[in-house]
Amino acid sequence: MISGPLDMSPVRVHGLSDDDQRELSQLMDVWRAKFQRNSLRRSYYDAHNRFKDLGISIPPHLKKTPTVVGWPAKAVDSLAARSMFDGFVSPGSGDDPLGLREILDANQFDSMYAQGVVSELIHCCAFITVTAGDEAAGDPPVLISLRSAEFAAALWDMRHRRIRSGMAVVDVDPTNPSIPTAITLYLADKIVQCAKQGAGWQVVSQTPNMVGRPVMEAMPFRPDESRPFGKSRISREIMSITDSAQRAALRAEVLMEFNTAPQKYLLGADGDLFEDGSRWKSYMDSIIGVSRDEDDNVPSFGQLAQVSPDGAISYLQHLAARFAGATGLPVASLGIVTANPSSAQAISEARDDLVTEAQALNRVNNIALSNVARIALAVRDGVSVNELADDARHVRAKFRNPSMPSISSQSDAMVKQISALPWLANTTVALEELGYTEEQITRLLADKRRAQAPDAVAVLLGEAGVADKEELPPSQGQLNQTAH
Repeated sequence: MISGPLDMSPVRVHGLSDDDQRELSQLMDVWRAKFQRNSLRRSYYDAHNRFKDLGISIPPHLKKTPTVVGWPAKAVDSLAARSMFDGFVSPGSGDDPLGLREILDANQFDSMYAQGVVSELIHCCAFITVTAGDEAAGDPPVLISLRSAEFAAALWDMRHRRIRSGMAVVDVDPTNPSIPTAITLYLADKIVQCAKQGAGWQVVSQTPNMVGRPVMEAMPFRPDESRPFGKSRISREIMSITDSAQRAALRAEVLMEFNTAPQKYLLGADGDLFEDGSRWKSYMDSIIGVSRDEDDNVPSFGQLAQVSPDGAISYLQHLAARFAGATGLPVASLGIVTANPSSAQAISEARDDLVTEAQALNRVNNIALSNVARIALAVRDGVSVNELADDARHVRAKFRNPSMPSISSQSDAMVKQISALPWLANTTVALEELGYTEEQITRLLADKRRAQAPDAVAVLLGEAGVADKEELPPSQGQLNQTAH
């Protein structure tokens, strides 16, 4: 969790208009209101969350025993792994009719999306900005950047159902990450870069925005009408269960520690036996010799009953079941192994909720990524989004199947579909359903074209030979035969 006091002083930027200053002030209020909570959820994902002791059963000197429960990261990563971006499609013909692949490759967009979906699940949303790059500084012509909600904020336009204005913190005080020193403001008509200079703020640069809308797009998780920027997958329920699991794990650790060295007692022994403080040595010695006391009584030896850790372990299993129910994860994926292993069908059914969640995630992210693609094309061509060609306006993102079927089952299903609709065999959709990636499909089609090229040339040469024979005049021998 990011430490340090949150700077609540107003950000007044010299050079901003009154309207733009009001937008920035509202954005700063949103960012500050969410900062601590976003930082807290990041700490749960990184397993750096603070241990919450109830002050009852754990000895004070054992409360600082490191106890890590990585279930929140498992909840996020398991869902994020099922959201696999697989490029864009449009009604135009060809492998990449809009030239988007060049833009995506220059920005390593596939890797960026994988990071963005993790940030989206942790903080409820992630932001993507699209601007013209500074090619002199080594940027691509179209620069696509990922903005975590920890260092970005946006205001929602209810009428147009998109971001009204956005802000990204691009630099912070090295001694306190909660104090911004550079901000980029994304408005409908301009992009403004502001920096802290001395005790005040100044406008560093203003760039006209020709796109016709803010060049900032949100990827929200589970958005609804009242919360258009979504909800975090690390919910209050998940954080509460994680806190309880930490206490249960530490209790089990403490009980095992005491059971390893059970408490023993010796009644009627002379206290001089332990004057040298060698109680641990006495415990470790295989033979302990004691003498009768002054009343000629023999000291009695005993051992206190051990407390079984089964109760703490059973409670931990109960918490794992609750966590699995809240996230749609199989209990086995949380490290809980039962005596009777689950069948393949039971495991598949347990993952149905996770697959359904991934499908909903992809459906919402499809809208966001499609908007990012259109903004990128508009920035590249220097036009408004409304001025793009029809193919560009209808571009859509595509994702791989979140259920992750096996290659054999996927192939069997596709073969049955092709037998019913033979023309499917000649489409790239068939290759996608068979599990091939976009890069593999491109290579396969290129190899197919190379293999078909000699056959096409042979056919053309054959047709040309037939035509030449039909156009040649008859030979002298043929003329003589005709005369006879």
